[in-house]
Amino acid sequence: MKIRALGTFFMLLILVACSPHPGAGGWHATSSDAKFERLEIRYGGNADFYTNDDDKIAAWRCFWSAADKATASLKCVDAGNASNEKTYLFVVGKNTREGVLKLGEQVLGLYSWQAPTDPPQE
Repeated sequence: MKIRALGTFFMLLILVACSPHPGAGGWHATSSDAKFERLEIRYGGNADFYTNDDDKIAAWRCFWSAADKATASLKCVDAGNASNEKTYLFVVGKNTREGVLKLGEQVLGLYSWQAPTDPPQE
């Protein structure tokens, strides 16, 4: 009986530790002055930022990791100039359907969650 309870405890611990970060997913700009129209932050640790909603090629390509429970740190490279690197933060609000993209303390846009909209690979 104790072994079964211990096994259940460890299974729950593993499931909780493996839950996805709330920043992962597709994000669409809700502020008219947002630097990027669409963000695709994938569960696998990479992300793409699109200048226009219908772009098929990302303007910035990134790798991300969780900075905390609500913040993703994204190390990004300009797709047109690989020597131009920046680190962005994406902070998910208490309502996990809203987020803010920042560069340092500067807010670059407000976003709402959507299902990922990666364009088909050609």
